[in-house]
Amino acid sequence: MGSRATRIGREELLTPPEFRDLRPLEHQAARVGGARIELVRTSEATRLGTCYQQVPIRLMPPFVLDDEPASLLYLINLTAGLLDGDGHLIEITARAGTRSFVTGQSATRVHPAVASYATQQWNIQVEDDACLVVLPGPTIPYSGSRFFQRARIDLAPGARLIWGDIWLPGRYDRGTLSERFQFDRIIQDLEVRRAGRLVYRDRFRWDGPWSDEEIAWHFGGALASASLFVAGPISGGLPEAGPELRRSVFRLDTGESCLRWCGHPVDVTADIVQIALQLAARWTLGLDAPPWFLASSELAPNHWFSTPPGETT
Repeated sequence: MGSRATRIGREELLTPPEFRDLRPLEHQAARVGGARIELVRTSEATRLGTCYQQVPIRLMPPFVLDDEPASLLYLINLTAGLLDGDGHLIEITARAGTRSFVTGQSATRVHPAVASYATQQWNIQVEDDACLVVLPGPTIPYSGSRFFQRARIDLAPGARLIWGDIWLPGRYDRGTLSERFQFDRIIQDLEVRRAGRLVYRDRFRWDGPWSDEEIAWHFGGALASASLFVAGPISGGLPEAGPELRRSVFRLDTGESCLRWCGHPVDVTADIVQIALQLAARWTLGLDAPPWFLASSELAPNHWFSTPPGETT
């Protein structure tokens, strides 16, 4: 992974059984693209090794900032989001010694489905002594959308990884045009293996649109839900969750952990990114290290590097 400069085709994308009767091959406007990325350690920083990118996905060269131990890599979607029939395949290989934060430049917008579904699929390999944080971006399912997210992660015995998801209700702040939980179907499928052993699997299927009762059941009546898979120790404790948040920590017997949230999108996003980048900093620089990137003055505000009004990092 991360080194094949071969075109990404529809045949490389898995179709879940729930969508087996939908045929994206017949959808002429659909785009298949993605990236194969190798992250390597040089004498100075984490850089791109061999790399392949295919429209509509594009990469920016990793940002290497002064006083930051990790490199920041943006994945850019050149279109308005994931349209009906679109498929993205993203493969990442983090070589030994690399320190990286991979994220989307903007939220993942999933447009209405007419005849098919949209999918984003990830294959990630993390070698020993590598530390990788992947936060693809909050997912915004539009009214009538169908979306399949799949991730397969392989970890070496000494690898460290954080993977995060944030699910929003759609374009909700629009008055009578609100799309609050009006999606058609969302399927998420995540598997993590360490040294070949399955250590974590999380799969859900949400069938919409949701009633108020279903919103209360799935999201606790809130507007956002999130999860963070942490392949590494949670040492030094976590900050207290604010009164507006619900947060739970599930520790696995393999040493990994899963964190869950529900709350307002701004509060959930701020908390998940603070914890993810704080843990990565502790792993790489020690318990007293500041979070990766959050104290930098060189990054423009976006969905990860902004804090709620009145708060500082």
